[in-house]
Amino acid sequence: MEERISVRTFGTFELAFDGRPVGRWKAGKARNLLQFLLLRQGRIVSRDVLYDALWPDGPWPKGSSSLKVAAHMLRKVLDGQPEGGPGLRLLTRESGYLLEAAGVPLDFELFIRLADEAHAAQRRGGRAEAAALYLRADGLYAGDFLPDEPYEWAVAQREWLRSRLLCGLTYLAETNILRGDHVGVIRWCQRMLEVEPFHEEAFRALMLVHGHLGQLEQVQRWYRLCDVRLRRHLQTAPDLTTRRLYARAAHGAFTGRAIDPRLWQHELQPDGHTSLLRSTA
Repeated sequence: MEERISVRTFGTFELAFDGRPVGRWKAGKARNLLQFLLLRQGRIVSRDVLYDALWPDGPWPKGSSSLKVAAHMLRKVLDGQPEGGPGLRLLTRESGYLLEAAGVPLDFELFIRLADEAHAAQRRGGRAEAAALYLRADGLYAGDFLPDEPYEWAVAQREWLRSRLLCGLTYLAETNILRGDHVGVIRWCQRMLEVEPFHEEAFRALMLVHGHLGQLEQVQRWYRLCDVRLRRHLQTAPDLTTRRLYARAAHGAFTGRAIDPRLWQHELQPDGHTSLLRSTA
């Protein structure tokens, strides 16, 4: 059943009424005003804060009408939403603006709720429950949060949500290590690299899995890709742990051996400060 009002923030931004996306915004800042207030719904946001967020290159002149115009245009857009039931309402207050969005499904809020519930289950030792919740959270993450918005507040939220996802993906990879599921480990490491292309520990896990399987050419390919990405984009080389693991895996040191979580913990992060397998030993 199509939601009467929906907001999508992962991968792209989309506001839709009865399944029909808003295709044309009345003014550029109207859309950004909605995006910013969605992160602060139910709270009065002062005009000064809004000007600093939406016109960060200021200074903006005293008595500027730019914010008022953006608010007016946003209300015009919201006039197109279905009547009755949950809705988006922009309210003017003496000190600023307030957005009401009660009952309107927001993908980033559902993602956060699932990630929080998964983390709570993880702390209780409920691995199956936590893994199922992280899996649902991953299904919502269709790309970075507001990827086309360069504002500092959008970037900060984007990085925070990406970090939450990477924690969940790490847990899903750990779960498959405990099960001895090579394909599952590969799947979640590849997903980590989709989200964070320079995730060196994911590269190490991939090299180790293919080393166990005796696929030594694939070990070499993953190392080469890791090396190229780090040197080309970050101007750095793979760290010592990665180089040591590659040397052992490429020479068949792990071939034919069953997955042992304790061995993996040692090989992935010999100093003991690990993220992958932090809870498996």
